[in-house]
Amino acid sequence: METLTTNERTYIIKFIPFEDKCGLNEDGTYDIAYSGHYIDIQFNDEIFDGKIYEESKYKISFFSSPYPFFGVDIEMIKKYFQEEHGVQEFLFS
Repeated sequence: METLTTNERTYIIKFIPFEDKCGLNEDGTYDIAYSGHYIDIQFNDEIFDGKIYEESKYKISFFSSPYPFFGVDIEMIKKYFQEEHGVQEFLFS
């Protein structure tokens, strides 16, 4: 768990490991397997979700537009992920 404070707002950031598998073969292997971290960014009672895949750990995908949630803090959030986690791309669903 990490904490980021910007413009009088404090965000709690959690990284939750995940592994997705599909297509189980007879030999016990999978056709497709993904791993990475779900990201929960919490401010007060609100949570904003995203995901970073291990295969593309320089990209973060958010499940919705972050602008209403972060407001003016969006650039500071981007800078934090760039500097602390090496994220280069930000994708929004």
